[in-house]
Amino acid sequence: MLPSKHSPTAPVNSPKSSPKPVTRLFLKLLLLLRLLLLPAASAQENKVPRVLFLGDSIHQAIVQAAARELGGKVSVHYPSGVVASDSGTALAQIDALIGKAQWDIIYFNFGIGDLFYKDPSTREIRIMSKHGGGVRVSSPAQYEKQLDGIVQRLKTTKAKLIWGSTTPMVTVHFFNSYQGNIFDENAEQEYNTIAARVMAKHKVAVLDLHGHVMAQFKPDEEHPPYTQYAKEMEKRGSPLHAPLVRALSASARGE
Repeated sequence: MLPSKHSPTAPVNSPKSSPKPVTRLFLKLLLLLRLLLLPAASAQENKVPRVLFLGDSIHQAIVQAAARELGGKVSVHYPSGVVASDSGTALAQIDALIGKAQWDIIYFNFGIGDLFYKDPSTREIRIMSKHGGGVRVSSPAQYEKQLDGIVQRLKTTKAKLIWGSTTPMVTVHFFNSYQGNIFDENAEQEYNTIAARVMAKHKVAVLDLHGHVMAQFKPDEEHPPYTQYAKEMEKRGSPLHAPLVRALSASARGE
């Protein structure tokens, strides 16, 4: 007798077996984990490096120009409620300057604020002609000691540190009566040498803005007043902030 099509020995086209309960649970957990990780991965990819700037108004203008060019590639911040344009004041207020936030990069410069002459009889920095008894805000020895202290504190933040050299002071007067009274021409050269020594000691990256500017001028060429280099460098097609844009871009890429 031939087997019936419903006989146990007859071939049966059974549907595919469904996943076991344990397998289904595992797949659900895997999908849930993937969904949870997606926002974190996206946030990591979109993380913008936080940059803190410490320094004087001339360098702040350079930083602002660099930030505009970089757009949303970095997030640049400045100390709130604290003003420190020389190394001595910066060291005294370093904790307030850094603040409580976490920084990826700290770009800093102190130099011009240390170089002008002040009234020696007051703690406040009050400009006074050197011919009238004024003294430098920071002597070379003080400048080196103060910079060293600043760098030591900044290193504790674990941020990437970038030092910007002080821009040239070939022409330091706007009026004849200012010449040789408030600043000494080319005084920044000695202080840049001191700063380079401190940065080399602590292995801090140096952005040579001084060299960037001087490379655009012939040896006997007239220089603008020290506050006007940004405008002059734009005219020459080599913006003063260009090296900072490159440095921040490289740091943002982790280089």
